[in-house]
Parts: sequence; C-alpha cells; structure tokens
Amino acid sequence: MDFCKLVLVLAFIGLSCGTETKSPCQGCKDLVDGILKGLDQTKNKNFEGGDTARLVEVLESACDKDNFRCNEIAAEREDDIETWYKTMQDSKSLQEFLCVEKAEVCCLEGKFGENCEESCPANENGDICFGNGKCEGSGDKQGSGTCVCEGAYAGDLCNECGPRHFKGFGNDTYTMCTPCANGCETCLSANDTDCLTCAAGYRVEKASEPAEKKEAEKKDAEKKEGEEGEAAAVEEEEKPLTVSCTDVNECVEQSDLCPVGEYCANTEGSYSCEPWKCSPICTRCYGPTNRHCFECIQGAIMRAPFICQDIDECASGAICLGMYEQCVNTIGHYRCECARFFRRETTTGQCQPDPAIYSRFLPNRLRRPQPAAEVKKDEEAAKEEEKATEEVAEEKAAEGEEKAEEEAKTDEPATEEEETKNEL
Repeated sequence: MDFCKLVLVLAFIGLSCGTETKSPCQGCKDLVDGILKGLDQTKNKNFEGGDTARLVEVLESACDKDNFRCNEIAAEREDDIETWYKTMQDSKSLQEFLCVEKAEVCCLEGKFGENCEESCPANENGDICFGNGKCEGSGDKQGSGTCVCEGAYAGDLCNECGPRHFKGFGNDTYTMCTPCANGCETCLSANDTDCLTCAAGYRVEKASEPAEKKEAEKKDAEKKEGEEGEAAAVEEEEKPLTVSCTDVNECVEQSDLCPVGEYCANTEGSYSCEPWKCSPICTRCYGPTNRHCFECIQGAIMRAPFICQDIDECASGAICLGMYEQCVNTIGHYRCECARFFRRETTTGQCQPDPAIYSRFLPNRLRRPQPAAEVKKDEEAAKEEEKATEEVAEEKAAEGEEKAEEEAKTDEPATEEEETKNEL
C-alpha cells in the first residue's frame, strides 16, 4: 500500500514538473477561460442542485488534466470562484477578481514585474508598442515587457520600419511603414531605383550614367559659386547613394544546387528544386520547357542551342493525298484525318461523305398527297381554265375567218376589171 502511494506521489510530481513551464498567471488565465466557456455551454441546462450543481460541473471540466497550474489554482480558490459566481458576474471580470486580486499571480493589462509596478512601452496616447505589436508578458508577473513587433515594424517600441520597408509617415504617436520595391533590403521609397541596400538573392545592377546627364551635372556644378554652391555641395555629399537591385539567377551561376532527379528553377531572390519532367519535345533536358533541351525527339530539330522545335510535316503538302483527306500536325509526327463532313469507311479505309451530316442537305421528301376533295377542286379549276382558254381560241379563230372573207370580197372586183382589160 505504501509503495502504491509512493508511485502516485512520484507520478503527480512528474506531471507537475512537466507542466510547470507555464507561469502561474497563464495557468490562472486558462482556468478563467475554461470557467467562462463552461458557463456559456450550460446556460440553457436545468440542474437539480441549482446554481451550485452547475458550478461544480463547470469546474470539473475547466482545466485540462495535464495543466498543473490551472488545476492547482482551481483547488485553492474554489470559494473565491463561488463568490464571484454568485455575487459579481455582472460587476467585475473573473480574471481581475481571481487572478489579480485573490490569487495575486497576475497584473492588470499593460503592467508586469514581481510587484506589477513596471509598464509596457507605449506612446503618448497610451498605445502599447505604438499599436504595432504586443507586449510580451503583459499582465504577468513573470513577463519581460518587451515589444514583439508585427509585420513591417521593428525597434524597441515598434515605431521603426523593419527590413524591406521604409517610413512613409511618422510622428510622436504614429508610424506608417510602406514596402520597398522588390529586391530592396533598405530603401528611401517604393521606387526600384531608390534602394539603399539589396536583399539576399539580389545584387546591385550596374548601369552607366548617360553622357548627357554627366555633362549637365558638370555645368550645374560650375554655376554653383560662393556660399550657396558650398551648401549645395555639402547637401549632395550627405544625400545617401541609391542603387537598383537585380535578381541573381542562382541556377546559372551555381551548380549542383539540386539533387539528382530535380532541376533548378530560378525565383525572385532565390531558387527552387522542381521534379524532373522534360518537355514532350525533349529526350534529355535540364528544365521543364522546350528551351531546356539537351536532345530533341524524332520529328523535331534543335533550332538554337538547347531549344527544340517541332517539324511541321504537313507544310510540305506531299502527304495525306487520299480523297477528302487532310494533314494534322502533332508533336514529333502527323496524322491523316478525313475532311469536315466526311468519315473514314472501316472496310475500304477511304473518306466518304458522312450520312449523318449530308442527309441534312438532301432534297426534301415528296409532300404527302392532298385530300380527294382538294384534288377534285383543283381538277375542276384546271378544266374550267382549259375550257376558257379553248373558247378564247375559238373566238380568235372566228374573227380571223371573217377578216379573210372580207378581204376576199374586196379583191373580186379588182380581179374582174383586170380580166376585162386583158380581153380588150
């Protein structure tokens, strides 16, 4: 029995030692968070024992089993927690009452130190770390009180600009940091020509000044005389020298950066090792495109060093000469296809009109026969029209006969006179 007790004691000591990395204040904050979370989850439940039973259930699950500090404070301050629960929920925060006033393991927010007498760094407006960071250990007696800056900010008060940023605006209470141009470690503005130093993976770009600019500057310098000229020269000397930064292509300038089976891909300011996969037009390569080839596949040529280009066999016009065939170029080869609206017959292998397409353009089928009544009407109408045509023709024929008879009558006297003259 004594041995078992000893084992349990040692186990508890080991558990507590393993979790004592948390400060007492942090353990108390964990307890507060657990209690508030439990109260929120049980607000709509009914308990037979009333509020006391509810608080007991909340405290049972407020701390994780391995959180020694939390469990220790919960056991020691159970009466204080009950007092706050019954009388102070609406008037005072649990953290201030339990952790600051009763357990005395925490300070008010913004304070730290053994006696809670030291304050976190702040500006004139009281913004901790200028509003650009957090005070490490704020409200904790074991806190350091140093500012941990966020994002673009740096310095003891987080009122300075960090790497690759410059101060766009600043006063005693506010600082605005703006990103530098890509490649600048420090800079004067967001212009890529206003870099002071280059970031890792970049180098100073060497660019010679135009001769015209040099001559103009020389003439301006000659015009500066006396005190104004000297002041301008001093100001020019004090002005920081700016540079432009260009990316370093590590893949070209260095070798053996990537292991076997991967190739080097240059990125802005760095490089990456990518899985080895050649372009379909390469047989051996050192990169992913047709511009990284050591050898080309059959049907392709090396147009320039390391650049493979596909040969367009269709351009010759001497292939795919079957009726209704057309040539389609592919990578390293070609294929013959039937022209539009045609398909290849499986038996003959020839391209023939596709019935599914051409049937749309064939003449329409004969119309369905008309009803008998309509046919009869059409026949009668046709007969009447034929009859009318015949009557008109008969009338014209009769008129023609009458005219012929009249002409004959007029011609008879003339004939008799001519006969008489001939007899005489």
